Amino acid sequence: SFLHSCMAGTLLLHVGIDLFMEGVYDSYGQFDTLEYSGIWLIAVVMVLQGMSAGLLVGLASALFTYVYQSGVYVDPLRGSMTAATLRSHRWRHPEAEAVLDSKVYGRRRILVLQLQGNLFFGNIQMLTDKVKKILQEKSSSVEDDFPENSIWVVVVDFTLVTGIDSSAAQTVSK
Repeated sequence: SFLHSCMAGTLLLHVGIDLFMEGVYDSYGQFDTLEYSGIWLIAVVMVLQGMSAGLLVGLASALFTYVYQSGVYVDPLRGSMTAATLRSHRWRHPEAEAVLDSKVYGRRRILVLQLQGNLFFGNIQMLTDKVKKILQEKSSSVEDDFPENSIWVVVVDFTLVTGIDSSAAQTVSK
């Protein structure tokens, strides 16, 4: 009976240390400061108050983090420019490079939109309106004598997007 208690205690201690190492120690540097402080808050509350309190604090922390991160980047459109301004560093075959450098088919016909932050139902309409306005400005600024300045391709850069909900994903896919 004493041996079984010691084994159970050792197993619980091992599992607890392993979960702490995985959740707190190994995750250092993988999250921003707000998210990582939420992890520490959950761990401390679970040690002091128990599992139920830790779950409630975790839920509150996750909701607060989501609301805060959604509000940080109010404008989801970081910038828009043609591919002549924002060039790729990728090596291309000389024929492909000649097409991109061409005035008729080239980089001036490619519009790059850089997005940032969380995309969700609250800001996706503002993004859609801005993109339509940019495209209208680009098409209205094209004179009949210079049709090579019209936009043929729009490239949307999601590199700085931290999250997207289903309604925003549906709107972007349209």
